[in-house]
Amino acid sequence: MKKPVKIVLFTLAAIFVIAAGIALYNFWPMLAMRPAKTGQIPLADGQYVAIRSGMGAMYLTDTGSGWLAIDAGSNANKVKADMGKLGIDPAQVKWVLLTHSDYDHVAALPLFKSAEIYMGEAELALLDGTVNRNGGGGNQLPEGIELEAIKLLRDGEALLFGGVRVECIAAPGHTPGSMAYLVSGERHFPALFTGDAFRHSRGNFSVHPFTMDEAQAEETITALGVITCERCITALTSHYGYVFSWQ
Repeated sequence: MKKPVKIVLFTLAAIFVIAAGIALYNFWPMLAMRPAKTGQIPLADGQYVAIRSGMGAMYLTDTGSGWLAIDAGSNANKVKADMGKLGIDPAQVKWVLLTHSDYDHVAALPLFKSAEIYMGEAELALLDGTVNRNGGGGNQLPEGIELEAIKLLRDGEALLFGGVRVECIAAPGHTPGSMAYLVSGERHFPALFTGDAFRHSRGNFSVHPFTMDEAQAEETITALGVITCERCITALTSHYGYVFSWQ
């Protein structure tokens, strides 16, 4: 075999190995993901609804004054279709709480044209170009969503939406401004929406894939564990369903 041909074959083989490695790196973590299925969540009286798109889930609850969404899914068409099946009009979503700004949590934001959008203030750095996401560029919002219109939240803030109270809990690590939300109300079973704050598989908690600061994420996992244990709260995750007990 001539030398130029060997070089070409070697180059092609190297490209294939690199591409396969990148694909495996991105696909492998998904094997452990078990997101909630579309439908009512099996908590008291079913006050919460999950909408699954791709390998993640967003959540909704009726506040009595409009629907509150936690995150906005990875596929707007799938979210719209599933909301239709559940009889939920996107126009009745009045508020959206983002756990963070990765695209699989914001894709369906344009569906909620009447909604106020909230996120942790430290997440702004990923969207205004100040901070890159894992060596790449920063995150981007879907077309039509203006960054200036998003309301920024601080750790410990409490919000009222109709008959629902939301406590904002900083959960940095996966991204700088990741936020968990403790939702409760007179007719709402307390639930902690954790986004991508941790990975949960076979009863074990660990750092979620593609986390920017693993040491900080470990601290967040411990802190959220204390909250859920002390208050006997169920955690609702984006990619691993519901966590009824914290080990």
